[in-house]
Amino acid sequence: MNSIAPVWGICSFDDIKDNILECRAKLRLPAGARSVAVFAFPYLLPDEKYEGLNISKYAVSSDYHDILSERLKEGTEILKEMYPGDDFVYFIDNSPIPEVEAACRAGVGVKGRNSLLITEKYGSFVFLGEIVTTLAIEHPNITPGVCCGCNRCVEACPAGALIDGKIDTDRCLSHITQKKGELSEEEKKYIRDSGCAWGCDICQDVCPMNKAADYTEFEKFLSTANASVNEDTPLEGRAYAWRGEKVIRRNLRILRNDYED
Repeated sequence: MNSIAPVWGICSFDDIKDNILECRAKLRLPAGARSVAVFAFPYLLPDEKYEGLNISKYAVSSDYHDILSERLKEGTEILKEMYPGDDFVYFIDNSPIPEVEAACRAGVGVKGRNSLLITEKYGSFVFLGEIVTTLAIEHPNITPGVCCGCNRCVEACPAGALIDGKIDTDRCLSHITQKKGELSEEEKKYIRDSGCAWGCDICQDVCPMNKAADYTEFEKFLSTANASVNEDTPLEGRAYAWRGEKVIRRNLRILRNDYED
């Protein structure tokens, strides 16, 4: 996993077990879990890769689920060989682990007022993944930290979705762009004003802790970049494909002001 240069750390499973998320992936947690290795994989690309950008930066490259699953799977296989008496299970995105809390406890970063993890090296432009294990791994006792508290993300959110360090998903523009079916006139306006057909980066772009964020050096993210999406863009292998063709095509029509329910 060195080629992706992730930031990573370890926290105790006991420290986050009371906040485990209810999802199908919870069934994959190993019995007797003791440690959680948290990885933050950078995805920010050089500015020239974002020419014509009309989707969120995280979706510009090929689907990170596929790319990072390969790396985490590779890591778990190596660990299983090293410690055959213990279990190792990886998660990426669809995870029962409260990822930001675990990452903060592992010393990977701090929590922003937009609820995202902010790392020192890569800012908040990171994907999170975990390896949960029955192996007891020594780890620092870290009190989760918070961001600089400038409140710029809260003030910049067009729909006022950031409240007390949490996201009101019903008002979040990123969530709105992923909704199926009919959108309200207000929701359509948010999409038009943003110029974004999928996702939203507003709260990240205004964050001062992101100003010096390093770019990723992972070749697969760089070589598969496609920042400008239109109705003829193939969806296969992209992060926005999971919602189906109709949703992003609808958003593109909204941006062109020719959308009809």
